[in-house]
Amino acid sequence: MKRGHAWLLALVAAALITGCGGGAEKLQEQITRGKALLVEGKYADAAAELGKAVEADKNSMDAWLQLGHAYRGLKRYDDALAAYVAAKRIDRHSITPHVAHAKVQVELGRVELATTELNFVVEMDPKNLEALILLGQVSQMPSRLPDGTAGVSRASLERAELNLQAATTLAPQNVEANFELAKVYGKLGKRDEALAALRKLETLAGTDAAAKQLLPEIQQALKALGA
Repeated sequence: MKRGHAWLLALVAAALITGCGGGAEKLQEQITRGKALLVEGKYADAAAELGKAVEADKNSMDAWLQLGHAYRGLKRYDDALAAYVAAKRIDRHSITPHVAHAKVQVELGRVELATTELNFVVEMDPKNLEALILLGQVSQMPSRLPDGTAGVSRASLERAELNLQAATTLAPQNVEANFELAKVYGKLGKRDEALAALRKLETLAGTDAAAKQLLPEIQQALKALGA
């Protein structure tokens, strides 16, 4: 009896392990299908697939994160923010959901909230290129000024300058960082620095596809500076 009992327990344990493994595999398959649908721009189908993944495992940070991306694609911003918050709660040390959350706040024009979120990311990871560039962009967006009006203060532009300089130091050839920095220099009246940044982009356009796509804007900015 004891030997038979031990055999039965071993069989049950093996079945449980197999079941758990199968559940994990199914979850990963759902997330993978959801990601593929996101790439195809099929956000409604992705949301349905990733919703199943979240129901299967509410503690899957990746499932919540990808579901947030699907909702963002559908412009269901409140749902996207809620999904990203859930992802952040599951893994407080993961930077990705914080950046995704900030991007939605930017799209909604919530400059202060986006800035707070991105500052938190940079505190966790001072070399996070995406967050530094986003901070540079957000700092150029109008926000409420002390006198109650909306606008962009010089202090805000100077913060943008610092963050974008940090970004270009980390990635000297990054087109987006250099272009945003050139714009900030122009807004701060730093003509020589703006020209240098734009000339650099003009050179990059010879080999970099992203810079080449921006070339008309680069040339227009050079013309505006009298170059």
